[in-house]
Amino acid sequence: MHGIPPNAQRTRNTDCVTPRIPTSDDAAPATSATAASTTTAPTPASPAPAQSAPATVPRDRRARWDHVLTLLASTKRLNVADVARELSVSESTVRRDFMEMERAQLARRTHGGIIAIDVAYSLATVPRSADEGSAQRERIAAHASTLVEPGQIIGFNGGRTTTATARRTVARPDLDSRDGSPGLTVVCAALNIATEAVLRPAVRTVVLGGVAEPYSFELTGPLATATMRDLWLDTMFVGTVGLDLNAGLTCNSDAEAGVTRTMIGHSRRVVGLASADKIGHRALAGICPVSVLTDLVIAGEVPDDLRAHLAEASVRLHEV
Repeated sequence: MHGIPPNAQRTRNTDCVTPRIPTSDDAAPATSATAASTTTAPTPASPAPAQSAPATVPRDRRARWDHVLTLLASTKRLNVADVARELSVSESTVRRDFMEMERAQLARRTHGGIIAIDVAYSLATVPRSADEGSAQRERIAAHASTLVEPGQIIGFNGGRTTTATARRTVARPDLDSRDGSPGLTVVCAALNIATEAVLRPAVRTVVLGGVAEPYSFELTGPLATATMRDLWLDTMFVGTVGLDLNAGLTCNSDAEAGVTRTMIGHSRRVVGLASADKIGHRALAGICPVSVLTDLVIAGEVPDDLRAHLAEASVRLHEV
């Protein structure tokens, strides 16, 4: 026992009958065994990854944006509640982030979330069949497209109902190009309608110049108005935000209203397109009085006072 070093006495098993002479390698296993027992002893602290995960959640603005934009690139759309839950931040914080992302042209806000810019563009060119009022818009569009004769020059202002009407009109199989003349000429005051028309070889597409509005895709400004002054239409289809007996047809932009008024003044026939929920509503800018219309295609119940006013003004009413 006198030849055994003190540390060997501490590590050896006292129940052993025959003492083992330690070697130079004994110290390392003793140390590692001690360390292992030290780290594994506190069993309740073993789920370390679960505690460290929240530390990886991006909390600062730049990190949040990087995380959100990475998700948006793959999913194409996000909603406020899901992002707030994933980032462990308040929904108001996520809404502010979404607003600033839209200002930075990184995404476009929707009700309750954001969508990628390329999705926002596709929404302007691809029909939305599931949104509210789509059935009424499609009924209006189906009837309005029958009011067009092959070879005519027609015009559209912007809006979902006019877009649906343009889509159905340019897809008509009887609009064939003959003798070098177009089957139809479409004058577009909205870029998304131009994309519908230009894909049809038999349709000649005329696009007004000017400044494109980011939400309606309508072309506005002096250049659009100046271009339209040199053009003449057989039929102008007018979409509207509001339809009121006193205010007439109205929309949310005075710039858009100005271009539409010029198109109306250069058309033989003016066809208003509206669903019943627009009746009685007034928007900011007046487009034209109801009496300026030659036709009104409307889906839904028509009030008696509007019916009487249309009859007095000799406006043909098409109920669909």
